[in-house]
Amino acid sequence: MCSFANTQPVCLDGQMLGLEFENYNDCILEGYTQSHSILSNVDDKEVNEQKLAIRFICKEIKVEKI
Repeated sequence: MCSFANTQPVCLDGQMLGLEFENYNDCILEGYTQSHSILSNVDDKEVNEQKLAIRFICKEIKVEKI
């Protein structure tokens, strides 16, 4: 989660959810769904004052098959 209330954004350390997706589209849509869920549980006043936003990345991770 990041705050854009100041000139430079301030972001908390992220977490990796460890979810797997068949494609980028599925990942990005789930990212927005998760972001909506998280921000919906934060007080409106805090979201507005801190200008909160969720930052997430969908990236491919190569896993070596054994």
